[in-house]
Amino acid sequence: MRIPGAWRQGYVLDYHTIHSEFLGYDEFGNPMFDTKRTEVGEFLYQLKYRRNLEALDALVKAATKFVKGWRVTLDVIVPVPPTKVRRFQPVFEIATRLANGLGLPFRQDCVRNVKNTNGSHCWRTPTECVVNPFRARPYPCLMISTAPVLPSTL
Repeated sequence: MRIPGAWRQGYVLDYHTIHSEFLGYDEFGNPMFDTKRTEVGEFLYQLKYRRNLEALDALVKAATKFVKGWRVTLDVIVPVPPTKVRRFQPVFEIATRLANGLGLPFRQDCVRNVKNTNGSHCWRTPTECVVNPFRARPYPCLMISTAPVLPSTL
């Protein structure tokens, strides 16, 4: 699915969330939601928050199939830097396995966060969040992100 933005081409495998309804707060003051996710969104949720490695395999398989069908020549796989520090970084796992499956190098050091986004994702102005140190010699690359993409109707 093509998405507009400050890039030449942007695609997502699917939206993350179909519907989410606020239910109130639990006994600890945490917000509760009734959330309906797409299949890809559920895989991503299971990977990020439940460390379900079967979900990782499903996401990598879907991403590999998409990239191979896209028929674009790539030189490198570059993950979008995560906004939250985690011991297990899903975006790096997906990008590493995708690079391996496509026979491409994986470069974690091409893009970095340049400001603290406090966990919010900067889809409106991505250049505020990341900087490309190779600006003088751009690479055709595939940037991988695990940030949720929501339909504009939510």
